[in-house]
Amino acid sequence: MIERAQAALAAAREDTVWSGLAYAKGTDPDGHDTDRNAGRRALVLWGMQYDWRADDLPLHRFLAEQEALCRGNAPFSGTSDEYEIAGYLLARHRLVADVWRQWDLKTANFDTSIAYDVEALVVAGVEDTLRYVRASAHPYREAVLARLAEGVTDEDVTRYFARKARWFPSDPDSEDPKTWEQRAEDLAYWGS
Repeated sequence: MIERAQAALAAAREDTVWSGLAYAKGTDPDGHDTDRNAGRRALVLWGMQYDWRADDLPLHRFLAEQEALCRGNAPFSGTSDEYEIAGYLLARHRLVADVWRQWDLKTANFDTSIAYDVEALVVAGVEDTLRYVRASAHPYREAVLARLAEGVTDEDVTRYFARKARWFPSDPDSEDPKTWEQRAEDLAYWGS
């Protein structure tokens, strides 16, 4: 399975369009909303978990945007490890401009609004992020400021990164074998 993820990642790094990784609304056999490209995107995300590179920033941003679209268009789908990986990969860049993408992930649906870590919004530093958001005319400005007024600290961000590093280890050999069993089941469900 790791070899499939590595091959999918290598192919994504060679591409510049990524249309095969974009959210594509579909319907499962039970009539529920699904994403026809979820499996392909998951493979790339799994590969990136073990091979994070700073020069993958455009791809990290794209994948985070697609995961937010997926969860926003299937509002009862909750969250997933792939969703969390996408946000974490992006957060590792610690760029203040990504606060808006992180907000899209945070607010994609009811479940994500509760479960997705607010610390991901301020990975560039709480004060720097607040300054950036306050100076912005972005449509999310007031909502982000209201959420951040509830209090998040740089120490919370440090704990966020430690927690995510344990949840998504960078060494595939340290991964719980059950994770790969679940991932194989997910791929079968997605038809990938």
